[in-house]
Amino acid sequence: MRFEVSRVMDTIEQRLTTDVTLAQAVVDLAEVARFMALDGGRPINLLRLGMAIDALSRYLIDAGVMLYPVVGREVLSESALTSKERMVLGRWADDGLIEVTPVVADRPVEIADFTGLPLIVVRDVPQYATRFPWLADSPERILRLIPRAGGAVLNPAGEPVPPKDGKERLVVMGKATLPIIPVDPPSADASADESPAPSPSSSSAADADGSPPAPAAAAAADGKAGPQSFKARGSQRFGRTRVVRRRFTRAEPSGVGAALMAREWQCGEPDCPAFGRFRKIGQPVPRMRAGVPACPRHGQPLKDVGPRPRAFAVAVVVEDLARRRFVVSSEHPVVVGREPAGPEDVSVGSWLHEAAAAWIAKEHVKLAVDGDRLVVTDTSDNGTVIWKRSAPDIKEETERLYRKSYKLDGWDSVELYTGVELVIGDHRLQTVVGSEPASVLLDAPTVALRLVD
Repeated sequence: MRFEVSRVMDTIEQRLTTDVTLAQAVVDLAEVARFMALDGGRPINLLRLGMAIDALSRYLIDAGVMLYPVVGREVLSESALTSKERMVLGRWADDGLIEVTPVVADRPVEIADFTGLPLIVVRDVPQYATRFPWLADSPERILRLIPRAGGAVLNPAGEPVPPKDGKERLVVMGKATLPIIPVDPPSADASADESPAPSPSSSSAADADGSPPAPAAAAAADGKAGPQSFKARGSQRFGRTRVVRRRFTRAEPSGVGAALMAREWQCGEPDCPAFGRFRKIGQPVPRMRAGVPACPRHGQPLKDVGPRPRAFAVAVVVEDLARRRFVVSSEHPVVVGREPAGPEDVSVGSWLHEAAAAWIAKEHVKLAVDGDRLVVTDTSDNGTVIWKRSAPDIKEETERLYRKSYKLDGWDSVELYTGVELVIGDHRLQTVVGSEPASVLLDAPTVALRLVD
C-alpha cells in the first residue's frame, strides 16, 4: 500500500504547476483536502486533490490538465496529515509546484483575476466581490467542486447542478466509423454551443485510394516534389464521438495582471521556490500589497529584472484528446519526437501504435519562439504536415515541412502522424474522438466509493 500511495502522489505531482503559462485553473489546496463530502474519510486527505484534478480533466476533456494550487504555510505541518503527505507537501513546496503563503485569504481569487484562470471552489466567495467584481458579474469563471458517485464534478456557478446519477446532460455519446473522404468545412452559422461532427485529421486532403495525404500530395500543391512515404500512413479511425458545449477555459487577465505577467520578478531570498534565481519553470504572479508586487511566500517586495521571455503552452493531442501540456519559451526551445534524447524534451512514444512509431522520428520537430510567434522546424526523415486553420476543426489547407521551418498562425496545428498533433495549449478542439481522460487515482489503494443518495 505504501508504494501505491507513492505512485498516486507522483501522478498527482505531474499535474501541479505554478507557471501561469501552463496552469489551467487555480484552487485552494487545503479547502479541497478538507472537503470530507468527497469521500467521507479523514478530516484532511491529500488524495482529494486528485479528485479535483480528475474533475477538471473531465470538465475540459483534457487528459493532461495542470492545476495551480495555493496552500497556507500551516498546512505543511498539519498533524492530521500522514507523515507521507507532509513529506510530499514539503517536496511540492520546495520544487515550486504549489504556492505557499502565510495566509491564503483571497490569494486564489487574486491569481484568477491576474491570469484569467478559472477558480475552483468548494463554497462561494462573495466576501471578495468588492475587490473582484467579476465574482458576481462572470459566475462562469467560478467552478464549484461537487461530490458525485465516489468522485467529483465541476459545475460553473449560475448553472443548474448536475443530477446525482452523475450523467451530464450536455454530453452526447455515440460510436462512429470515420471515413477518409473529403469534407466541406462547417458553415459559418454553425451553432456556437455545439461542435460540428468530427472529421478525420487528414480528410480534406485524402488520397483517392483512401489513405491519408502523402508528402507528394502536399508538395504538389506548391509545385515541389518530396518523399512518397506518407502513402503508407493511416487507415480508417474508429472511436467514440463526444460532442460538448464549449466550456470556459480562460478569461482575459486584468490590467494589473497583464502588467505583472509581462515582467520577470526576483525575490530577495535566492532559494525562493517562486521567484528565486534557481527556479527552473516559469513564474507565478506576484501578490499585490499596498500596490507593490510582493513575494507570496516571504512577503518581501520583488525586484523587476526585465521583460518576461515570450512563452507558449503546447498540447500533445492524440486522437483528438489532449494528453500532455508543456511550455516552449524564447529561452528554452523543445524537441518533440518518439524518443528525444534531451531530459527536458517531449516524448510521444507512449501514445503511438506500431505504424505511428515507425513513422515518427526519435527527434521529429523542434519548437522555438521567434518574436511573438511559435516556430516549428521539421528534423525528421519523413516530414511534417501543418494544418492551416482559421477556427477550431476547420482545416482549410495543408503545408508540408521537410527539413524547414514554419511560423504557426491562428489555429494552425502540427501533425506528426495521422491523429498525433501539436496545438497551442489555449486553443480548444470542439470535437473529441476517443476515450475520456483516465483518473490520476488509478493507483490509489483506497479510492473512495460513496453511495449515491
